[in-house]
Amino acid sequence: MPRRLRSLAVFACLAIVPLAPVWAQAPNEPALAAFGGFEGLARITNDFVGRVQKNPRIGSFFKDADTERLQAMLADQFCDVLGGGCKYSGKSMRKIHEGMKVTTADFNALAEELQNALDAAAVPSSQQNRLIAALAPMRRDVVQP
Repeated sequence: MPRRLRSLAVFACLAIVPLAPVWAQAPNEPALAAFGGFEGLARITNDFVGRVQKNPRIGSFFKDADTERLQAMLADQFCDVLGGGCKYSGKSMRKIHEGMKVTTADFNALAEELQNALDAAAVPSSQQNRLIAALAPMRRDVVQP
Protein backbone atom coordinates (compact mmCIF):
# COMPACT_ATOMS: atom_id res chain seq x y z
CA MET A 1 0.00 0.00 0.00
CA PRO A 2 1.44 3.42 -0.89
CA ARG A 3 2.59 5.53 2.06
CA ARG A 4 -0.14 8.14 1.49
CA LEU A 5 -2.90 5.52 1.61
CA ARG A 6 -1.35 3.93 4.68
CA SER A 7 -1.33 7.37 6.27
CA LEU A 8 -5.06 7.73 5.76
CA ALA A 9 -5.67 4.48 7.58
CA VAL A 10 -3.77 5.22 10.75
CA PHE A 11 -5.37 8.24 12.41
CA ALA A 12 -8.12 6.05 13.81
CA CYS A 13 -5.75 4.63 16.37
CA LEU A 14 -5.82 7.73 18.55
CA ALA A 15 -7.37 7.66 21.93
CA ILE A 16 -7.55 11.40 22.64
CA VAL A 17 -9.07 10.88 26.07
CA PRO A 18 -6.49 8.67 27.77
CA LEU A 19 -7.32 5.96 30.26
CA ALA A 20 -5.15 3.62 32.31
CA PRO A 21 -3.97 0.52 30.42
CA VAL A 22 -5.05 -2.99 31.37
CA TRP A 23 -3.15 -6.04 30.16
CA ALA A 24 -5.04 -9.30 29.66
CA GLN A 25 -1.81 -11.23 30.16
CA ALA A 26 1.92 -10.83 29.74
CA PRO A 27 2.66 -9.35 26.31
CA ASN A 28 3.16 -11.88 23.51
CA GLU A 29 6.70 -10.86 22.62
CA PRO A 30 6.89 -12.86 19.33
CA ALA A 31 3.86 -10.94 17.98
CA LEU A 32 5.63 -7.70 18.91
CA ALA A 33 9.18 -8.68 17.92
CA ALA A 34 9.40 -6.38 14.88
CA PHE A 35 8.47 -3.47 17.17
CA GLY A 36 11.14 -4.30 19.75
CA GLY A 37 8.77 -6.21 22.02
CA PHE A 38 6.33 -4.43 24.27
CA GLU A 39 9.07 -2.11 25.55
CA GLY A 40 9.96 -1.13 21.98
CA LEU A 41 6.31 -0.58 21.14
CA ALA A 42 6.00 1.67 24.20
CA ARG A 43 9.05 3.69 23.06
CA ILE A 44 7.53 4.05 19.58
CA THR A 45 4.25 5.18 21.11
CA ASN A 46 6.01 7.73 23.31
CA ASP A 47 7.86 9.11 20.27
CA PHE A 48 4.60 9.20 18.31
CA VAL A 49 2.74 11.11 21.03
CA GLY A 50 5.58 13.62 21.29
CA ARG A 51 5.49 14.15 17.55
CA VAL A 52 1.74 14.77 17.37
CA GLN A 53 1.81 17.12 20.34
CA LYS A 54 4.46 19.24 18.59
CA ASN A 55 2.78 19.15 15.19
CA PRO A 56 1.26 22.58 14.50
CA ARG A 57 -1.53 21.05 12.41
CA ILE A 58 -2.87 18.68 15.09
CA GLY A 59 -1.19 19.54 18.39
CA SER A 60 -4.30 21.35 19.61
CA PHE A 61 -6.16 18.02 19.82
CA PHE A 62 -3.67 16.97 22.51
CA LYS A 63 -3.25 20.17 24.53
CA ASP A 64 -5.30 18.90 27.47
CA ALA A 65 -4.25 15.25 27.26
CA ASP A 66 -2.51 13.49 30.12
CA THR A 67 0.56 12.57 28.07
CA GLU A 68 1.67 9.66 30.22
CA ARG A 69 -1.76 8.03 30.18
CA LEU A 70 -2.21 8.70 26.46
CA GLN A 71 1.10 6.99 25.73
CA ALA A 72 0.11 4.01 27.86
CA MET A 73 -3.33 3.69 26.25
CA LEU A 74 -1.92 3.85 22.73
CA ALA A 75 0.77 1.29 23.53
CA ASP A 76 -1.93 -0.94 24.96
CA GLN A 77 -4.19 -0.43 21.94
CA PHE A 78 -1.39 -1.06 19.44
CA CYS A 79 -0.33 -4.18 21.36
CA ASP A 80 -3.94 -5.39 21.36
CA VAL A 81 -4.48 -4.97 17.61
CA LEU A 82 -1.14 -6.65 16.89
CA GLY A 83 -2.17 -9.73 18.90
CA GLY A 84 0.46 -8.98 21.49
CA GLY A 85 -1.57 -10.18 24.47
CA CYS A 86 -2.70 -6.78 25.74
CA LYS A 87 -6.31 -5.72 26.16
CA TYR A 88 -7.30 -2.18 25.15
CA SER A 89 -9.78 -1.03 27.77
CA GLY A 90 -10.46 2.50 26.59
CA LYS A 91 -13.58 4.03 25.17
CA SER A 92 -14.63 3.41 21.59
CA MET A 93 -13.04 5.56 18.91
CA ARG A 94 -16.45 6.99 18.01
CA LYS A 95 -17.09 8.06 21.61
CA ILE A 96 -13.60 9.52 22.08
CA HIS A 97 -13.68 11.58 18.88
CA GLU A 98 -17.35 12.62 19.07
CA GLY A 99 -17.72 16.34 18.40
CA MET A 100 -14.01 16.87 17.74
CA LYS A 101 -14.54 17.66 14.06
CA VAL A 102 -11.50 15.65 12.98
CA THR A 103 -10.93 16.24 9.27
CA THR A 104 -9.22 14.12 6.67
CA ALA A 105 -6.30 16.59 6.78
CA ASP A 106 -6.01 16.07 10.56
CA PHE A 107 -6.15 12.33 10.01
CA ASN A 108 -3.38 12.52 7.41
CA ALA A 109 -1.13 14.60 9.68
CA LEU A 110 -1.46 12.14 12.53
CA ALA A 111 -0.93 9.15 10.26
CA GLU A 112 2.24 10.73 8.91
CA GLU A 113 3.56 11.15 12.45
CA LEU A 114 2.87 7.51 13.26
CA GLN A 115 4.77 6.48 10.15
CA ASN A 116 7.61 8.82 11.10
CA ALA A 117 7.81 7.22 14.56
CA LEU A 118 7.76 3.72 13.04
CA ASP A 119 10.43 4.68 10.51
CA ALA A 120 12.59 6.21 13.25
CA ALA A 121 12.38 2.91 15.13
CA ALA A 122 13.38 1.03 11.96
CA VAL A 123 10.20 -1.07 11.94
CA PRO A 124 10.11 -2.98 8.65
CA SER A 125 7.50 -1.80 6.15
CA SER A 126 5.71 -5.14 6.22
CA GLN A 127 5.20 -4.79 9.98
CA GLN A 128 4.18 -1.14 9.67
CA ASN A 129 1.55 -2.31 7.18
CA ARG A 130 0.41 -4.99 9.64
CA LEU A 131 -0.22 -2.38 12.33
CA ILE A 132 -1.86 0.05 9.93
CA ALA A 133 -4.16 -2.64 8.51
CA ALA A 134 -5.24 -3.54 12.04
CA LEU A 135 -6.00 0.11 12.85
CA ALA A 136 -7.66 1.01 9.54
CA PRO A 137 -11.22 -0.06 10.42
CA MET A 138 -11.27 2.54 13.21
CA ARG A 139 -10.92 5.41 10.73
CA ARG A 140 -14.66 5.67 10.04
CA ASP A 141 -15.26 6.34 13.73
CA VAL A 142 -12.68 9.13 13.91
CA VAL A 143 -13.21 11.22 10.76
CA GLN A 144 -16.85 12.15 10.80
CA PRO A 145 -18.78 14.47 8.49
